[in-house]
Amino acid sequence: MLRDVFVWRRAVFVLIVGLSALTSVMTLAPAGAAPAAASAYYVALGDSRATVASWTAPFVDGCGRGPDSYPLLAATTLGVSVTTRACGGATTANVTTTPQLTLHGFMRPQIEALPAQTRVVTLSIGGNDIGWWGLISPCFAPIFGMDARCRTNTSMASTIDTALDGLAPKMDTTLRAVHAKAPSARVLVVGHGGYYGAKGCPGQANISDADVPVVTRFFDRFNDVLRSAAARSGAEFVDIATPARGHDACAPDALRWFQGNSDALTVQARHPTPLGRRAMADIVASAIGR
Repeated sequence: MLRDVFVWRRAVFVLIVGLSALTSVMTLAPAGAAPAAASAYYVALGDSRATVASWTAPFVDGCGRGPDSYPLLAATTLGVSVTTRACGGATTANVTTTPQLTLHGFMRPQIEALPAQTRVVTLSIGGNDIGWWGLISPCFAPIFGMDARCRTNTSMASTIDTALDGLAPKMDTTLRAVHAKAPSARVLVVGHGGYYGAKGCPGQANISDADVPVVTRFFDRFNDVLRSAAARSGAEFVDIATPARGHDACAPDALRWFQGNSDALTVQARHPTPLGRRAMADIVASAIGR
């Protein structure tokens, strides 16, 4: 998000030894090669919310996928086969038509890895299309305790309106393409949000109480766009924001599902924590199980 902040600021990435132990039901497809036809029950498409987005993740595929991304965890819970083509920094165009530049060269459009016999597709996308962090960043002050007064920023409000209005047709196009490629599949659009709660905190969320409603409203509207697009296409919407309440970036470490605006050793800013990825996997698995 904000092109998923996939800027490689660390010189050394630690490869997780257990990567080779992934079971045969899980496929971490290489980024650069043309995807082979898969036979997975479940195919995951999208951006870094569906990868690991960790500084110490196994970046061998160029996209930041890893064994504790929510699609692989959900598939393990359900006991089904999964192929993930999600890639950090992806936009709707990278899902459907446009090759994506990764650490390992260009990756072909994700949808090319979607065989007609696929039974379930999850789609986590849209944040990079609108650059969500750039839209709401004026609400966050350099120092906690300062009031950025974004609630009075009419230029920011107008930019948000334009971005969200522009996302709707992109989601419609993407979902039509997914349904056409896998006409028998259940398609689940995974919602956004959960990063920030009702209060700010130093470093993770330097936001005033008065500006919090602006950010909350933004994510509500963002999810409304995703939910409405899912409804128009006959897909299902998976709500993440509601169960994430109390698990935002200002929650204690033992409860935190999302990193805020400061990097952690193993989690990039504004991405799900390991606990959050597990929680998202449980939510998605429950939705698929229904």
